[in-house]
Amino acid sequence: LMATVASAFVVHPSSPPRHAVKLYLQKTVEEAIAEAQRICSYDATSEECRVAWDIVEELEAADSHRRASSRSYDDVDMEYATLLDGFDILTKKIDGKMDQLMATTVRMAELGDTDPEVAELGSRAYDMKLALAYIKGRLGLQ
Repeated sequence: LMATVASAFVVHPSSPPRHAVKLYLQKTVEEAIAEAQRICSYDATSEECRVAWDIVEELEAADSHRRASSRSYDDVDMEYATLLDGFDILTKKIDGKMDQLMATTVRMAELGDTDPEVAELGSRAYDMKLALAYIKGRLGLQ
């Protein structure tokens, strides 16, 4: 099988000097997460960023289904290792979503939103990122 990569080009006005954002079809969840993080680094509130994380979710669901159907439930160590792999992927995805949430709340404030609950939401997203980093460190996933 020969792997092919399909690409699309999207220009986002807030990207560094009219930088073209290149979207790729990924082979693995990890590649999709890295791509989503790259795309979202330009603008975490963009449609491209949302779509990139949707792709991660779809690949993760397919990967999870594939692992569940091929796993032997007799091997607790293997099941725990699989669970840790899934947890690592999930925390990366949540971390990216928290970046999006923080960027969104900052942008809302820039546009004049003075609701303290919106600011609190951004703060809680930051706290979630810290909690995820802490538990990943405790589990040896960093």
